[in-house]
Amino acid sequence: MRATHERRLAELRAKLNSLRAELDAWRDLTDKRPELKRHHSQIRLLDAMLTALLAPVRKAVDATTAAASVLERGTAWENDILAAHSIWEVFRSKYVLRQNETFRDYLAACDDLAWACYSPALKRFAPNALKEPPLVYLSATWSPFAQSRDTNFQNEVRRSTDGMKDLRGDAFEKVLRKLPIPLVSLPWYQAFHLPGAIIIAHEVGHLVERDFALRADLSAALDRAQLDYGDAWNSWAPEIFADVYGTLAMGPAFVGALIDLLVTSVDTVAQERSLEGTHPPRALRVELLLNVLDKCGYSADAARLRASWQATYSANNAMSDVAQDCEEVAKAVLNGPYRGAKLMDVISLTPNKTLPKLRLFSGQGQTAELQAYGDIDPRYLFTVAQMLHEDPVPQQKPDAFKLLVAQALRRGTDQYRNRGEPVANRAQLDVELATREAQATAEAEDLRSLLASLST
Repeated sequence: MRATHERRLAELRAKLNSLRAELDAWRDLTDKRPELKRHHSQIRLLDAMLTALLAPVRKAVDATTAAASVLERGTAWENDILAAHSIWEVFRSKYVLRQNETFRDYLAACDDLAWACYSPALKRFAPNALKEPPLVYLSATWSPFAQSRDTNFQNEVRRSTDGMKDLRGDAFEKVLRKLPIPLVSLPWYQAFHLPGAIIIAHEVGHLVERDFALRADLSAALDRAQLDYGDAWNSWAPEIFADVYGTLAMGPAFVGALIDLLVTSVDTVAQERSLEGTHPPRALRVELLLNVLDKCGYSADAARLRASWQATYSANNAMSDVAQDCEEVAKAVLNGPYRGAKLMDVISLTPNKTLPKLRLFSGQGQTAELQAYGDIDPRYLFTVAQMLHEDPVPQQKPDAFKLLVAQALRRGTDQYRNRGEPVANRAQLDVELATREAQATAEAEDLRSLLASLST
């Protein structure tokens, strides 16, 4: 019969090998399944980081046979293995959901939207960074949010009771920042209402502001504007940046989708006045973004959306005095500069004259006509979804949104991606990923040090 320390050692090796087997399986799945190929680069970067994170444990386990060493160090090794498994668990469930036929296509379309909003900033501010574009997933939250910035979200990274306590708040955020893939959550019910996913652009704005360290530039721009309510606007800075970024990324469709999200009673909007908190009051957010639309070539849409908003809530609200700052706030956030660039130079959405046709084709179920438009930016397809939501075509088909999702998938299925951008083939991807896999391996050392510091 095996001795106790021998059984313990065999158990530790099996636990180490379990993660290796699972990562190998996901590498294979994302290499062969057409609908999952877009995630192959993400899996490989996570694999490189987690494998390197556990390398010292594997080396120690493989080199140890002495009973005393196994018994004394076994618990610490197991905690390290559990930490790696727990970090992988944050992503595992998101990838598993992409194998579910009910949500698979919708999530792929949302990923493309998030990538189209994030990639321009990634190219501008960090062309050689490890980061991948965000991974979208579904959860029981009321509105979308970027998990990497939200310190109040239920913690998914756990260690055993013999190791460090559950990571929470700032500690959780620190761990997530070390990982190569940010996360954006959507409520489960959004899988059946495509226009609601447009708010992803706001959450990407939060990621951009944080990932590329733009907060100081944003605060400086607001300070230079010499606003009447400067302290309030500065306290709202992350949220107004995300709103403006979303508007630049998605145009009028974003403002329309945000208005839909903010709808509440007339009395609430009329009486809402607070210069505190993280978000500006509803009427102020809307007024700011209407000013942004005016300055971005969408004046007619701004007028249309203003009329729609005021038809319900009127022009009178408790924030009318603060609203006098909105034009200058819009200028400040748009102009920055952010590391030398105006925000419009980072991302924008050019008006597209084909959108009325796409609205008609998808709304009336004209699949062949819709498909003729081929490789269109997914941001326009979500824009069309909002157009159909705001102004349905006569006898609109119930599967109109599904047709738009299918159109989005036409450009991404059976296609490798690197940092969200299409790659011709696996050989090219291997070349492009080599440096970034080495980066992920190097980052694991910092992650290991961070986890060790949090365990005390």
